[in-house]
Amino acid sequence: MIYVDANYWIYWFDQRLSEHKHVIKTMRSAIHEGIVLNMVTLMEVAHYFRRLSEEDFHRRLSCIRNLATLKFINLDLNIAELAFEQLIKYAEIGIGGRDSVILATMITTDTKRIATHDEVFKKVENLEVVDSVPQSTAKS
Repeated sequence: MIYVDANYWIYWFDQRLSEHKHVIKTMRSAIHEGIVLNMVTLMEVAHYFRRLSEEDFHRRLSCIRNLATLKFINLDLNIAELAFEQLIKYAEIGIGGRDSVILATMITTDTKRIATHDEVFKKVENLEVVDSVPQSTAKS
């Protein structure tokens, strides 16, 4: 299983982005392998889609939510408490609130790999970052 961060979902869905071509293979592999996702990341992706037509908005979210290999994790009190711990533990390296929820979700599901272009995850011990987007391509 691999956690897929919001930036990879966005790059995959938005063919206008220069990053799109770099994530296709990674996303296909992730879907084949099995994806872990939480509500916070899904909401972040939905936020990016918010200006689409209502039909396109729902179609894209359904595409994610209906993946046969998706393990969807709701934000509950246990994950929130663990996220608070991660937020404090990694405050010095730049882990924020959403990132701490991702880490808590990964710990809860024993997921060791994340597909992301967010450099901060490379500073977290015992975490394998999968990033097929060249540094010079990204705008973030």
